[in-house]
Amino acid sequence: MLIFALGLPALLLAALGAVDLTAVVNDRAKMQAVADFSALNAAKQLALDTSSATATRAQNEAQSELADVATRWTLTISAAVVEDGKAVQVHVTGHRPSYFHDLLPRGGWTANAAATAEIEGLTPLCVLGSGADTGGLLGLGLGSSANVITLKNTAQLSAASCLVQSNNAIKVQNSASVTAQAVQAVGTASGAITPDAMTGAAAITDPFASLNTSVPSLCTDIGLSLQTGTKILQPGVHCGVYAVLNNATLILAPGDHYFFAGTLSLANNARLIGIDVALVFDTLSFFTFSDQSDIELEGRKTGKFAGFVIATTPGNTKTFTISTTAAHKLLGVVYIPNGLLSVTGNSQVAENSAWTVVVAKTISISGGANLVVNANYTWNNVPPVPTGVGPTAVGASSSVRLIQ
Repeated sequence: MLIFALGLPALLLAALGAVDLTAVVNDRAKMQAVADFSALNAAKQLALDTSSATATRAQNEAQSELADVATRWTLTISAAVVEDGKAVQVHVTGHRPSYFHDLLPRGGWTANAAATAEIEGLTPLCVLGSGADTGGLLGLGLGSSANVITLKNTAQLSAASCLVQSNNAIKVQNSASVTAQAVQAVGTASGAITPDAMTGAAAITDPFASLNTSVPSLCTDIGLSLQTGTKILQPGVHCGVYAVLNNATLILAPGDHYFFAGTLSLANNARLIGIDVALVFDTLSFFTFSDQSDIELEGRKTGKFAGFVIATTPGNTKTFTISTTAAHKLLGVVYIPNGLLSVTGNSQVAENSAWTVVVAKTISISGGANLVVNANYTWNNVPPVPTGVGPTAVGASSSVRLIQ
């Protein structure tokens, strides 16, 4: 009994020390896991932003993830972009008291965790919801949530080989889904998104903001109502309403087709065919493709609109609607910087295109529509991909790895 009584303090001290040491080991493991996670997430953003803002986001993320640890430890968290913008380093240092007035161990516990992650490749940018304001968007009633990319019902956005980015939020509702190689949102992301979206991403500026999309005001032709047969429309300035109905076919001859103060509409079983064409819409113009109309468009191969298939002026805030069951080819860039691209219906859209890039302020996909965004940029005899998107884009990291 005497020996036990003499040894009891030592036993209690050892037990308390073991409990304390276990807690320290667990907290130290969490510090390292958070450092790894924050560095990897930040490295993905280096393709978009190599400034100190990326390091700040990594630091803020680590602080948020370690909030519970910070109630027990005094933490110092730092992050930096290193290796000439190719890697991010995150460092966590913690100190906390130990038992018996910091005697076990003397001076208390100190823990360190560090991680460095580097970028290895880029995912081409193929879908950009460029809207970044927080007000109601284009009458959609989205309010302050600013869901720049929205899907509902059973709609799909399929971009297996490229990046989908929203400069604000992504909202996927009901049984809709987004599948891509990478998904990013500056704001929030909710719903069925594969892989999980990275939120808090850096915004991607409009890659074509300097493109001159002004439409000449001198009309080449005025209006068209085509209900039967086939008509070839030469390049120029098309003023007024252009309606293709029933089983009629409108062929756009190669070149730049400007639409001024009017609409381009297809309905019933109408067809719109164009190879080496760019459709450019002024502030008042828009298109509506509906019913079983067949759309087969390939973008320009040369000239200032090389690589573009559809473009609008900056002042155009219209809704461009694809609600047809047969919009099989949109090869090139669809550029609607301040308007809404609305895709509805019950079938695939653009699936026969070697590649498609969509840059629009807001993108809405609903019904059973599936917007297929391919990324086969090296196929022969296709329009060149404009600088700033596709393989030349500043996009998301396709692979990052820890190097420390």
